[in-house]
Amino acid sequence: MKKNILVAPNSFKECANSVEIASLFQAAFDKLIPDDLKKVVEFHYKPISDGGDGFLETAKNYFSLELLHFEISYPHSDEKFLCPVGYSMQDKKVYVESALALGLNLVPHEKRNPMLLNSVGMGELIQQLIESKENGFLEIEELIIGIGGTATNDLGLGMMSRLGLELYDNDNKKLDALPVNFIKTEKVNYSKKKLPFGITVVHDVNNPLLGKEGATMVYAAQKGASDKDLEVLEKGFEKILGLAGCDNKTIQSLNGAGGGLTAAFQLFFDAKLKSAEEFIFEDLGLADEKYDLVLTGEGKFDFQSKYEKGAYLIIKKYAPEGVPVYVVCGEAEGDLPEEENIRIIELAEYFESPEESIEKIDEGILTAAKIIAREILHQFTIKN
Repeated sequence: MKKNILVAPNSFKECANSVEIASLFQAAFDKLIPDDLKKVVEFHYKPISDGGDGFLETAKNYFSLELLHFEISYPHSDEKFLCPVGYSMQDKKVYVESALALGLNLVPHEKRNPMLLNSVGMGELIQQLIESKENGFLEIEELIIGIGGTATNDLGLGMMSRLGLELYDNDNKKLDALPVNFIKTEKVNYSKKKLPFGITVVHDVNNPLLGKEGATMVYAAQKGASDKDLEVLEKGFEKILGLAGCDNKTIQSLNGAGGGLTAAFQLFFDAKLKSAEEFIFEDLGLADEKYDLVLTGEGKFDFQSKYEKGAYLIIKKYAPEGVPVYVVCGEAEGDLPEEENIRIIELAEYFESPEESIEKIDEGILTAAKIIAREILHQFTIKN
């Protein structure tokens, strides 16, 4: 009986998407695994996405999507760029990746200040999809949005400003929907609209919206927020939610993924939430088989991974079953798993700097593949 090996990497943020990483492993193992061993070992290459970076490419890989492009604004300026989306004519579904519309890679380093960035581009995209549906250009029954990897931390209000939402200060002056203005806001105007299609949000983390484990306190610093900004952002979110009439029960139900973007879809569109776990194991079909060895990974493996990010979900599924799990990552830090059957391979250790490990990701994956191939050779040759 053949031994089954799962290769299910998540994307390496600002480096390579999960489909590219899986392809690099496939090329490496094709070279490294002896022909005799290939007769008893079968590799299953199933790149994953938790909703963050690489979501669209992963969906395209599994669902044979047609790529379309829509012109939208950058998070930091009114300049436009072409944002790709995936379309399934058969299923009448559109797939959108928030990291491609609002991601850090779109924002120059000197502009990475979440106080001054917003999600207006996502609102422009949704407006164009509404028009495409209404004028018969596209048949859309469901919009599926992978949320994660955004440069923004604006509670989705930039998006909503293109869909009818308005903010006003104490003098009844209209404010731009930027987080720096949330604390000054005294009135929120919005009439709830019924969209011509349903929305499902695949979210990359299970953080609450507010609090020490919320969108701002966990993620805004890595987006460029200072300690002082964190406090202003959090208070701004609280102010907006109060003005919108949200009670404590509603607030506690809001998800913090994408700097509050998921929460906006919950509040304004009654969007259906789909966890990364559901998307990976049900939609992508990873729960269909048993495996004898598992390989996963992502760019940075740290405490944030435990908020149900992709690689952690693979570990949580297979490690308790006693399956050897290899986690290949660019960098690893913090409170990491210590189970005997989990081995973490940190690519930065094999290069002069993390930047070099990103530039030479193909060399890094080959190095990791050599380590894992030796273990495959040892484990399955001994047993067979």
